[in-house]
Order: sequence, then C-alpha cells, then structure tokens
Amino acid sequence: MGAPAPRFPPGSGPAAPGSTPSPSFSHLSTQHERLILELLPFKDAAKFHDWLASPPVRGCWAEFCRDFLAGSPHAPEPDKTRTAQAAKDAFSGRKEKFMVFHPDKAGWTAEDHHVRFIVQVASDGVMRGMWSESEWKKRGLEISKAGYEVLSFLRSTMVLGEQPPRYSA
Repeated sequence: MGAPAPRFPPGSGPAAPGSTPSPSFSHLSTQHERLILELLPFKDAAKFHDWLASPPVRGCWAEFCRDFLAGSPHAPEPDKTRTAQAAKDAFSGRKEKFMVFHPDKAGWTAEDHHVRFIVQVASDGVMRGMWSESEWKKRGLEISKAGYEVLSFLRSTMVLGEQPPRYSA
C-alpha cells in the first residue's frame, strides 16, 4: 500500500470541526505559531487553530500528505523565498497546473507540491474574505510566505502512521 500517511499526535493536530482546538500543537512549535500569527490576519491562537481545523485547510493538508508526504515524509522543504514567489506567480497568473481541482501531478517536484498547498490556501482565503484581491496584489508575496509557514508548521507537528485530516469529520 506504500508509506503510511502522516498524522498528528493525539491532542496535537488540528481539531475536528466543532471541537475545541488544543492550545498548541507542540511545545516545539510555539515560536513557529507566534510567527504565523504575525503573518496571518488572526488576533489570537484560537482563531488560527479554528482556521487550521477548517475543511479547506484540512483538505489542502490531506492532499499534500497523500500526494507528497506519504511517498517522501522526510523530504527537505524547498527554498521558502523561491517557493513563495512561485506560489504568488501561480495564483496571480491563475496557472492551471496549481489551480484545477484534480491536477495531473506526474513529475511534480517538492516545490510544486508546496506551491499547490499555498495557492489553494490563498485562493480559499481570498474567496472567504481573509484577504481582498487588492490586498493580494499588494501583499501576495508576504501572504505566500505565510502559507509556506503554515505548511512548515503542519509538517513540524505531524507523526507518521495514521490518516491525515479529512475534508469532513
């Protein structure tokens, strides 16, 4: 069946919709969480955790786990600045490769999978009003870097073995 899918340790992953999120995913990621809170439009950690537990983020994370991490769980992260720029360009240019519902991922690099996650989270954020189109145009690179940090945060809190979060509880 292949490598086991990544999972969060008990009590440390994104909470199921409707449940109370844990105060922190991991004591090791507290500093990382603070960095993300500075980059994203959340006033406190609880709202950040609610957003992480939302179906759109959980779905993007599940796709990333299934399509990339399950086959290479210890792959190094690609360069943050280059990946964020690629995500900004992909979103702004509406690149089909990263925007379609079920892209053909044959031959994708680690960076491509990271870009896909960032583009999908940013796209959902714009649609849900987290960022306006004009804010994206002004701060697209910064928002993409925040998306990269979110993905790094999720990767830093996972453990191999169980299924990743799903679209529905």
